[in-house]
Amino acid sequence: MTDQYKQNEGDQSGKSKLEWAKPASLMNILSEKFAPIAKIQHMQLPAWSLLVFLGILLLVIAWKYIAVSQAESRVDRERVQITQDLETERSIMMRRAREYADSQYNKEEERFGQVLSWAVRGELIRNNLDQVSQYLNELVKMKDTERVVLISDDGKLLVSTDKKLEEAEGKDLYPAEVLQKRKITMLSDVNGKKLLVVPVMGLNSRLATVVVSYKQAALTGS
Repeated sequence: MTDQYKQNEGDQSGKSKLEWAKPASLMNILSEKFAPIAKIQHMQLPAWSLLVFLGILLLVIAWKYIAVSQAESRVDRERVQITQDLETERSIMMRRAREYADSQYNKEEERFGQVLSWAVRGELIRNNLDQVSQYLNELVKMKDTERVVLISDDGKLLVSTDKKLEEAEGKDLYPAEVLQKRKITMLSDVNGKKLLVVPVMGLNSRLATVVVSYKQAALTGS
């Protein structure tokens, strides 16, 4: 029995040693695998690595700031360009509208001038300046009309709605190029006035010229 006890005791002791050996081996294996990580935890980065990291961080921040600034600047330029384009388009449309309105107005004035020319010519042929004077005095009552004059082909003032000009010479009132017009013409700016020049033509020559002077331009615009 003693021998059997010793044998059992030996078996149990060997078994215990084997059981204790297994955990010890597992811990050793894990320790060996995680040893590099443990070393990293105890390592300290050199100073230059920290400076490099900070430098990279500053570069990233600076790049982001520059990118945002450039984007905002581009948006501002585009906004200014759009505003300028709209203003240019508006100016073009306004100019075209004024040009169209002026052209229509000028056409109406030319029709009116044609009728006036026929009426004045008939009275001049009959040498009836009193009737011409009545025509012109009616015209000067129209809105924005300053004065109306009739000037002969040789530059003599025949009729004037402005009595202060009765002693004046017709050729001194307007430049020669105005009095020499061969067709009905609207002049937008002659000494700050807008003029309707109506040549009165006879069969073979010019008889006279009617000049209607307006106080202001018929059309205004910004």
